[in-house]
Amino acid sequence: MENAEERYRNLCSLETLRSGKRGFFGDFSERVTNHVGDRWISKVFARFANDEDRIRAVFADAKIAEVALETLNRTDLLYRGKDANASRTSRLEGFVSATAAKRREALSRFSQAVLRAPLPGSFFFRAADSTLPLIERSAIVPGKDEKVDRGFGLPLALLARAEILLAENEHVLALQDLRYAEELGLPDEFRLVSSRERYFKVPRAEFRSFCLFRSELARKKETCERSMRENENSLISAKELERRRGWTSVESKPLPRLAAGENPRLPGASSLLEIEETDDAGKRAIAAKEIVPGDALVVEAPLGAVLLPDFFGTHCHHCFSRFVAPVGCPDCSGVAFCGIRCKDAAISSYHKYECKILALLIGSGMSVLSMLALRMVTQNGPRKCSEIWTALTGRDVDEREDKTAASKQSKSAKRRSRKKKWRDSRREQNIREGDGVDLRAYDLVTHEKQRTAKDFLERSLMAAFLLRCLQRVGFFERTSNDAETPNEREIAVAALLSRHLQLLQFNAHEVFETRHGTEHRFRGSKPVYLGVAVYPTVARFNHDCYPAVTRYFVGRSIVVRAIRRLRPGDVVAENYGPIFTKIPLKKRRDTLAGRYWFRCECTACREDWPLFDGLTNDLVRFRCPTESCEKLHGQPADPSTAVVLCSGCRREVDLRGPLESVRECERLYARGFAAMDEERPEAALREFLEGTDKFHRVAVPPHRDTHLAEIAASICMADQGNVWSQPNQTL
Repeated sequence: MENAEERYRNLCSLETLRSGKRGFFGDFSERVTNHVGDRWISKVFARFANDEDRIRAVFADAKIAEVALETLNRTDLLYRGKDANASRTSRLEGFVSATAAKRREALSRFSQAVLRAPLPGSFFFRAADSTLPLIERSAIVPGKDEKVDRGFGLPLALLARAEILLAENEHVLALQDLRYAEELGLPDEFRLVSSRERYFKVPRAEFRSFCLFRSELARKKETCERSMRENENSLISAKELERRRGWTSVESKPLPRLAAGENPRLPGASSLLEIEETDDAGKRAIAAKEIVPGDALVVEAPLGAVLLPDFFGTHCHHCFSRFVAPVGCPDCSGVAFCGIRCKDAAISSYHKYECKILALLIGSGMSVLSMLALRMVTQNGPRKCSEIWTALTGRDVDEREDKTAASKQSKSAKRRSRKKKWRDSRREQNIREGDGVDLRAYDLVTHEKQRTAKDFLERSLMAAFLLRCLQRVGFFERTSNDAETPNEREIAVAALLSRHLQLLQFNAHEVFETRHGTEHRFRGSKPVYLGVAVYPTVARFNHDCYPAVTRYFVGRSIVVRAIRRLRPGDVVAENYGPIFTKIPLKKRRDTLAGRYWFRCECTACREDWPLFDGLTNDLVRFRCPTESCEKLHGQPADPSTAVVLCSGCRREVDLRGPLESVRECERLYARGFAAMDEERPEAALREFLEGTDKFHRVAVPPHRDTHLAEIAASICMADQGNVWSQPNQTL
C-alpha cells in the first residue's frame, strides 16, 4: 500500500510524462495498466532488466500486446496543413488594415497569410523523385492550390508584408521577404483581386496595390539595400528599432565571455569550475579557483530544446526568439520561424519528421519533456541514433539486424551486406570509443534503480507511441509493419527514447524570457517560461535553497553567473525551484523529494532560515577576523564596545570593523535599488555586486538586505538575456 510520500512522488513522476491537460495517451496508458494488472506488472514486467526488453514486451508479450497495439496501430499523421483560401483572406484583410493606417494589424494579417500559404506549384521542381525519403516525397504535389491566386499566394503575401516593413524602416526583414519571394517566383503579370468590392464594401480607389511585378522587384530590393547602407549611422539606431518592436533580437544580444576561459574538460564551462563525485551527493560542480560575484561560469547551447505550443504563434520554433516577420514550414501551418536560416535548419533536421505529427503529439496530452525526448531523436536522425545506442551499449544495431534477416537474404544481398560491413568497420570502431557522437546527456542521473516497474511501464508505453509516430513519418530506412515486432534498429531507437524520458525527468531546464512591467522596466517584471532544454554541463549543478549562482537565457543558450564569492572547494549550486525566502522548510523538502528524489540538506534547510516575513538584518553573523578561525559571532548587544572573546581561536576580536562593513553594504544596496528605480540596470548591478562581495567577506547570511540585493542582481543580469516589453504603439 502506497503511503502519502510515495503517492506524491509517483504523481510528480507521472506529470513529467503527461501534461496537466487530458489527452488520449492518459486514457491509453490507464487502459493498458488496468488490463495487465498490478500482479503482472510486479511479477512479470519487473523482471525485464533493460529498456530494449521492456519495449519488446509492449509489442510482443501476449498479456499486453493486444490491448496496447489496439491503440498504437491507430496512430496516424495529424497536422494543420496549408490553406490557400485562408491565406488569401488574411492577405485581403491586411490590405484593409494598411489602408486604414493600422500597420501593426496589417503586419499581423500579412504574416498569417505567409504562414497559411502553400508553396507555388512551380516551386515543386523535384516532382515524384522516388529517391527522396517518404517525408519529402509527401510534400511534392505539383500545381497545388493553383486555382487560388494562380498558386502564387505565398510570394504575394511576402511582397505585401515587405511594403509594411519598408515603411517602418525594417530593411533587413523586408529584404528577406523580397529575396524569398524572388526565389519562389512570380508571374510576369498578375491581377491581385478581380472583384475587391465583393469581399469588402470599400471603394476601389481606397485600395493601394501591394502586388509587385517582376519588373518592380529588383527596384524594391535596391531601394531596401540602399536604405540599409544609408541608415548604418542613422539617427534611428538598432536599439531604437528594438524599442519599437518591444524585443531584442538574439543576434544583437552578445553572449558573455567565460571567466578565466573555457574548461577543456567541461564544455561550455569556465576553468573556475570542476566536477567532483561524492558518495552522498553524486557528481556536483565545485569551485576550482576563487569565484567573484558576476563571473560567467557557464555559457552553454542546449543539446536539445523544445518550444511550448503556447508560443508557436509568437516565437521562432527553432531559436526561441520573438519574430516580427515569420516564415513557415513548406508543408504545415503549425509552426513559424524568425527567418529562412532557422527554417532551413529545422527542416533539414528534426522538423521534417515532426511536421506531419505535431498536432497528434500535442493532442496526445504528452508532457513537453516527452516532446523533448522525441526531439533528441529526430534532430539526430536514424543513423546517428544507432551510433549513439551502439556507443552506449557496445552492441552493434546493424550487425544484430543483419543476423536477424540473414536467413531471408539472397546471395547477392549477403555480399552487399558484407561490403557495407567492411566499409563501416572503421566508423563503428570510432563509435564504440565514443568518437563522433555526443554522449554527455547519457551520463546524467536517471535514478533507474529507484524506479518502480509501473513507472518503467508508463515510460515504455510512451516510447512505444513515439516509435509508432516515427514509423509513420518514414524515419527508418526499413519500417516493420504493424503486425510484426519492430526490428532491431526500431527497438534501439525506442529504447533510446525511454532513456531520454528517464534522464530528462531530473535534468531538463525551463527556458524563459523576462517580461518587463507595463509602467516600469523592473516593477511588475516576471519570467515567462517558453520551453524546455537539456544542458549537460549545467545539469551537473546540485540544488541549494540559497543558490550561489543565477541563470538566464540568450536565445536558447543558458548563461550561469555567480552572485556571491566562492572559495576553492566550495560547492557551486543553483536552485531547482523551492527557495528559502518564499517556501517553508517542510514544503521545500517535500517538493524536492517528490520532484527530484532527494532530501535537501543545504545550510538554509539545516538551520531552518526564516521566510522573508521573519527575516531581518539582525540575524547576521560575523566571521571571526582571525585567519583560519571558522567561528561565527552574532551581533553584539552594544556596537560601540563590540569586543568579544572568540571560543574558537581563544582571542579577543573587535567586531566594529565588520559591523561598519555591513553598514557600508547596506548603503551600496540602497544606491543599487535607486539605480533600478531609474531603470539603469548596469549601474544597479555594479552596486549590488560590490555590496554582496563586501558582505560575504566579513559576514554570513541570513541577512535581509543582502538577500534582496542578490535577487535584484539576478533580475539585472536577466535583463541582459531574453527580454520583452509592450511594444511601442506607433507601428
